[in-house]
Amino acid sequence: MIKSLFKELGLTTNEIKVYLTLLKTGETQAGKITEASGIHRRNVYDSIERLIQKGLVSYVLINRKKFFKATEPERLLTILDERKQMLDKKRQQIVDLIPKLEALEQHPELEVSFFKGVEGIKTIFEDIVRTGKDYVGYGPGGQIEKILKYYLNHYMEEMTKKKMKRRLIYNELSKKTGFVKYPNEVIKFLPEKFSSHAALRIFGNKTAILFLSEQLPVGILINNKGIADGYRKYFEALWETASD
Repeated sequence: MIKSLFKELGLTTNEIKVYLTLLKTGETQAGKITEASGIHRRNVYDSIERLIQKGLVSYVLINRKKFFKATEPERLLTILDERKQMLDKKRQQIVDLIPKLEALEQHPELEVSFFKGVEGIKTIFEDIVRTGKDYVGYGPGGQIEKILKYYLNHYMEEMTKKKMKRRLIYNELSKKTGFVKYPNEVIKFLPEKFSSHAALRIFGNKTAILFLSEQLPVGILINNKGIADGYRKYFEALWETASD
């Protein structure tokens, strides 16, 4: 766990070993660090140099010999804050760049994208949130919670902030397996015999066709107004026959 946290701060494996070695040994020379860490002497010097640049190691000259020591661990918090500031700055740069990139983007009359795995399903839900529009859909209630887990709560919170309303159709089996009803949702049900892992979400001019298998969920996203309007008509027909 310690090493993974250090890596997230931008330290290499050798830098981590050298820093931890110095914390344990205290002020010492490069040769002792090599012996204690098992890292080649040349790599020790390279790691020390980078750690000095990051403010995690300092040294003193005694009889013209360098003795290295690790700086206080609180320095790690400073590095974390610096990385956060850098990421915030880069994020703003990307935000400013997005309109220019969107201006370059081609918008064909029909656009179809295929997504696979949990990350793919997350991408589709991020797109739903980004539109900020009400949407409709059907599918197995509770299944999306199993796949997206705590990410779903984040998406729903964002939808609630945007006051996005949703009408969804589940099957009666969902009442037995369990599902979560979120704010601004109206849910109806179809008979249990129509149960499947297939699902649909219609938002804006887009239609997301999903297969919510826990082993390998997949999704097809179609960007076309005519197709979205057509599926909305099918949904409304189902909505009239579904029960509360």
